[in-house]
Amino acid sequence: MERIAIHLEQIQLFNFKNYEALKLQFRGNVVCFTGDNGSGKTNVLDAIYYLSTTKSFISSIDIHAIHRHMDQASITGEYQRDGRPEQIVLALRKASKKTIKRNFKEYDKLADHIGFIPIVVISPYDIVLIWEGSEERRKFLDVCISQQDPRYLQHLLSYNHALTQRNNLLKLFGQRGGYQSELLEPWDFQLMEHGQAIYEKRKQFIDEFNAVFESVYRAIAGPHELPGLEYESELLESDFSTLLRSNKEKDQTLERTSGGIHRDDLMFSINALPIKKMASQGQQKSFLIAVKLTQYKLMNKVNAVAPILLLDDLFDKIDESRARCILNWVQHNVQGQVFMTDTHPERIPQILNSLDWSHQHVHIRNGAIADEV
Repeated sequence: MERIAIHLEQIQLFNFKNYEALKLQFRGNVVCFTGDNGSGKTNVLDAIYYLSTTKSFISSIDIHAIHRHMDQASITGEYQRDGRPEQIVLALRKASKKTIKRNFKEYDKLADHIGFIPIVVISPYDIVLIWEGSEERRKFLDVCISQQDPRYLQHLLSYNHALTQRNNLLKLFGQRGGYQSELLEPWDFQLMEHGQAIYEKRKQFIDEFNAVFESVYRAIAGPHELPGLEYESELLESDFSTLLRSNKEKDQTLERTSGGIHRDDLMFSINALPIKKMASQGQQKSFLIAVKLTQYKLMNKVNAVAPILLLDDLFDKIDESRARCILNWVQHNVQGQVFMTDTHPERIPQILNSLDWSHQHVHIRNGAIADEV
């Protein structure tokens, strides 16, 4: 596949989180932000993520990204994509929906932008994949697949719409004390159509994921542990039509759709033991980093554009030796830009220098650039 080069050359923040105004220019492919906790370095990474996905990797509530007492915020990214300038502007407003523009033209739908600038983020917030419910793991799957397959995202949006409409009808039946299966049929048909497509794509993705995952994990954690990632779905045992029929009475009682791909999950393990209960914090961190690096490798394989990689607080719960292994893997496997953060002003720059890896170093203090090398 012919590769399309993409490079974020400049970013401007206006009333975004702890920044009233910030302008940063990026020279090379590797940028390291250092600064104390709360200085704002992670917020720059989140702004870059917003420009790719229209969402934050930190919070699902957009108004949390608007600077205190302000009504709106904006992020502007100046890119070079395949040798051509591309400007992406995302605007957040308390009083209306967010918007995103590419070269001054607003997208009709936010979803139309997904995949244009592929991106992967590794951060301490990834721990929700282990500790929170299945919704977080489904969200991870959806983000992975949507950035490489726009049709999947459309199936997902259509499925969620049909699910909402079907659940509304089930609640209405409960309120009125009557059940009319013929009113559910159009939504049942859409759930089956889009749900089957989503299931097949998720299953294919996990099969491809597992073919790579073990080798990535062992490259950063060593050969003594066997990681596992298993896809769980009711459609592995039943087709969607049978599932809806068998859950008919249960759906009436609960007044919601109790079976389907909206209940899919991923099971994580090390040496066949559940990672949530049996793994140390360091093992969990290494597992999640390997998951995200595998995501990067698969996206890099199928996307025409090499994804951007964000590494937030790499040293959280891992030692320098393992961090060095991770950065060595990144150096040899990541083709796109890399942005990383650390609280220690010299730790990552010293490792990068020892790897003879050219980089730009930006030190941030209290929402401003304190130093740049």
